[in-house]
Parts: sequence; C-alpha cells; structure tokens
Amino acid sequence: MQVVQEPPAAQPRRQETRVSLEVLRVGYCNHPECVAMRGGSLRSVEFPALVGLIRHPSRGYLLYDTGYAEHFFRATRKLPECLYARVTPVHLKPEETLLRQLADRGIQASDIDTICISHFHADHIAGLRDFPRARLLAMRAEVQTVRRMGRLQRLQRAFLQELLPLDLDERLEFVEDCAVLDPGPRLHPFQQAYDLLGDQSLLGIDLPGHTRSQLGLVGCDERLGSFFLIGDAAWSRRALQEDRKPMAITSLVFDNRRRYDQTFDQLAQLLSEPAAPHLIPSHCLATWQELFA
Repeated sequence: MQVVQEPPAAQPRRQETRVSLEVLRVGYCNHPECVAMRGGSLRSVEFPALVGLIRHPSRGYLLYDTGYAEHFFRATRKLPECLYARVTPVHLKPEETLLRQLADRGIQASDIDTICISHFHADHIAGLRDFPRARLLAMRAEVQTVRRMGRLQRLQRAFLQELLPLDLDERLEFVEDCAVLDPGPRLHPFQQAYDLLGDQSLLGIDLPGHTRSQLGLVGCDERLGSFFLIGDAAWSRRALQEDRKPMAITSLVFDNRRRYDQTFDQLAQLLSEPAAPHLIPSHCLATWQELFA
C-alpha cells in the first residue's frame, strides 16, 4: 500500500530579524486612473515602477523586483513586442535607472545578494540582466506558467522573454522550497508564509490572481515597522481602502480574475486592522511619496 506523506505543518513565527527597507522609483508609465480603480478619473496618471531595496544584517542587499531598464526599450523595438511599448508608454530618466540609484548609495550591482521576483511582467523584471551575480527567487508556479506561454500569449500577459538572463536556470531558486510558517494573527487572513532567508526576517506570501502565483514580501523595517510589499495585487492603497477594484478590461492581462478579487479582498481586510503592516503596492505613487520620497 502506498503511503501518502502529508506536507510539514507550518511552524509558528519567532521574533523577526529587522531589516532596512527603501523603496525606489525606477521609471513609470501612464494609464487612465479608471482602468486601475473603478470610478477613477479618465485622465492619464503616473504609475511608478517601485523597487524594494532591502539591507539584511548578514545577507547584505536584496531587491524586490527591478523596475524598468534600458533592456525594456531594446526588447520592444520589433513587432509584435513593440505593441507593448505603444499601449503602455514608458518613461525612464537616466537618474532613475536602478543601477544609477544604487551607485548613488554606494552600492554596486555585484553587492546584490538576492532578487525576489514578484512576477514576470516586464515592468518588474526589466533590469534582471544588470545583476549577473544575484540569486533569483521566484514562485515555482509562476515560472512554470511563463515557460508554457507562446510568443503572442507572453505579449498579452506583459511578459518579454528577452528580459530574462541567459543563465536563469542556474541562478533560479523557488520560494516553495523554503520552510513554511504560520504568519500569525498580525497577517490575518493570510495563513501561510515562506521563510525566504531561514531567519524569518523576510516572509514570502503567495498573492495569486494578477498572475498565477505572485510573490508578496513581508518584513520589519527599523524605521517603518512592519511592511508588506504586495506587487500588483492592488495598484494603489486607496483602491484597497475604498474597495475599488480595477475595471473588467484588466482581466485580459490577469491570470485569474476570481482569484485576483479574493486576494484583493484579503489585503483590504488586512489593511483595515489597527496593527496592519504598511501595505506597499508596486505602482502606488501616493504610498511612495508618503513613505520614501
């Protein structure tokens, strides 16, 4: 008789190791506000590409995504990929490039230990090739999904194959291989987290819907306190506060609209709690201006 082994039970969290978080604006695109938030204005507004720069006491520097980079413009020069750049005009000033902002802080590309990839949309991974020594950490289900896509499907889902490092397989590690933790009541209603570094300093949370298995990142900053980088699970904190989900047309680029709405509702519930962490969407200009500008 075959014995089916149950997955290991989630372990309780211990006192977290504090890290330092800075969020950088690495380019931006423009869209009508109403697309990202029902009832919003028809006017075109700025959606920054935000990158988390994290300093860990023993692991050094980590990134949450990379934002835009010059690689994006090269990857969208020809058909059909050029349609992406036409539908979503991208702006990247020289002083806003990630390499330039890191250099301004005395950080070299080789100093980056790990890049946590929220998902593989171009505005989140365009700079991966600039960090050839970094370990890459992503959700396994996310990677498997993009690998199955054809060229036109990749374009529809905002994924550009040319942005991936040629040695991706050699450097890629999967979040699901990390220890599973019970994140505790402070992250309710989320019931499972991954211990990304083995010391509970950074927890990975699966935020499905926008893509198959988007990675959110929870930690505790020395200045801010608890934070939760939520990628594109919501495009603004205001949308969560006012329960204003994106327009239906956005479902064309979502992996699963029903799961997106469930994740959105979970985040809105968490945000309503008095002790909620700082929720930081990857394209929320107001949050960036309030906490980091």
